[in-house]
Amino acid sequence: MTTATRPDVRIAERAGFCYGVRLAIDKAKHARTEGKEVTTLGQLVHNPGIKADLSDRGIRTADLADQVEGGTLVIRAHGVPKSEFETVKGKESLEVIDATCTWVLQSQKAARELAEAGYTVCIIGHEDHPEVKGVRSYAGEKHVVVDDMDRSTWERVPRTKKIGVLSQSTILPQKLEEFAAFCLRRAHDLRVVNTVCPVTLTRQDDSVALALEVDAMIVVGGKNSSNTKELAVKCREILSETVHVADADELAAEHAEWLQDKARIGITGGTSTPEVDLEEVRERVYSLTAAPGGAAAPA
Repeated sequence: MTTATRPDVRIAERAGFCYGVRLAIDKAKHARTEGKEVTTLGQLVHNPGIKADLSDRGIRTADLADQVEGGTLVIRAHGVPKSEFETVKGKESLEVIDATCTWVLQSQKAARELAEAGYTVCIIGHEDHPEVKGVRSYAGEKHVVVDDMDRSTWERVPRTKKIGVLSQSTILPQKLEEFAAFCLRRAHDLRVVNTVCPVTLTRQDDSVALALEVDAMIVVGGKNSSNTKELAVKCREILSETVHVADADELAAEHAEWLQDKARIGITGGTSTPEVDLEEVRERVYSLTAAPGGAAAPA
């Protein structure tokens, strides 16, 4: 009788919450421990477990600025549109904690400066993403948003003298490069501001490096998380045996059979995926690949 061999399961070196998301969550929790009535403007994070934890702590979520009249309001790392920010800052009964990521703030500043200098601001990303909604609110009337995954939307870019290019912070860098080259053929004066978050770059680099060394990759994070979906695309380009799951329960329900006979498995996660979720997925992999009737033999 053969003994099952416990797979080698490795977590990417730099995975888990990014600094901006962690800071926003910490600020909300700290305010709540001080006894304040805390509301977040939009979800701080796409991770279901963290959202449930915040809710259990009594931290509420509002979708619109005019839904919050008093207490303490935390603005998430994604930022908010300029009009919403001005609305909440103008309420004397409201304490505002601005947890907008510094990289997003830089994107907002770049959009404003390009617009003021007469450039048509062209933003590549996802039109309905909260970060993009915020950045475009600073880009003036002459701006367009195109989708990084749908090149047909790039035809929205006008043929004009001055074009300024920005990107959503979590898109793949090569998409920004491709879009900038496309815009170069439509403008005489082209300015490109690299607004891809460096954390996104290092996370992708570490995940790709891991994908080259394993037989399968598991990307963990919310299904509506833009950067997690981008990470799954990047890993799948390297390794076709890549799955994107929200958590360990989805892995068990949908991919238990897929895990079998894979000796080396890599795990990574988006910026909204906490380290504890990655560890939980690793432990679930071990349990799902254990020998029938007992624990798998150690490697």
